[in-house]
Amino acid sequence: MSTPPSGAGSAERDYYEAFLASREYRESRLRKAAVLDAVVGREIRAAAVVGDLGSGTGLLKRELEKLSGQPVLGFEVDPRVVIERGRTCVADGTRLPVANASFDFLIVNHIYEHVKEPRELFAEVARILKPGACAYVTAGSRWAFLEPHYRLPLLSWLPRGMADRYVRWTGRAKSYRGIRFLGYRSLQRAMGVPGLRISDITERAIRSVLSGGGGGRWQAVWRVLSILPGGLRRGILRCGPQWFFLLTRRD
Repeated sequence: MSTPPSGAGSAERDYYEAFLASREYRESRLRKAAVLDAVVGREIRAAAVVGDLGSGTGLLKRELEKLSGQPVLGFEVDPRVVIERGRTCVADGTRLPVANASFDFLIVNHIYEHVKEPRELFAEVARILKPGACAYVTAGSRWAFLEPHYRLPLLSWLPRGMADRYVRWTGRAKSYRGIRFLGYRSLQRAMGVPGLRISDITERAIRSVLSGGGGGRWQAVWRVLSILPGGLRRGILRCGPQWFFLLTRRD
């Protein structure tokens, strides 16, 4: 799912592909695992069967296994990106080779933008979750100022052709490689498949991370947001660069 863009016919890796091989990326997986553990570590430890859809390099999965003590089964569509291969299955996240109602907890971490039809991804999440089980979804916004893969301002705001020309002009890639971010309402519609209940836990996630001493400069921002009325604060968070959700399979 988290396939690195590559220039066809070129031995030179593009910006995102080089980032996946960097020390900075490895360190970011440690931080991401700590965030996941702070937000849903309790749910992971209580689950008998845990899956990671779009597990990519597998580095995040490995760190989560260390923190939780739980084995995690990864699914990644592109075997070329996998570094940690243990308990990883090569599979398309919209057509997983597992039975219905197989998982107690799923991690769906920054994947939807790599999927042609995000609703198919979430329909598959609903299919493989056990009744009452949850999926943790981390999702980026189309309207984030800085696009997270190529680190270019306003890239995800642009129509496809203009985005392709933008990354070529900056020398970061030959194309924007089919990445499709959504706005908040469009993402809610994609997740709204039969059988799933959607809970926005963005505020819970922020509080969990900041209470553990993480977040750095965002500590000051949150102190301001936290004194605002709840409805206004939630509206501001929906305009933020990323969101956190729990999708629960209805009984």
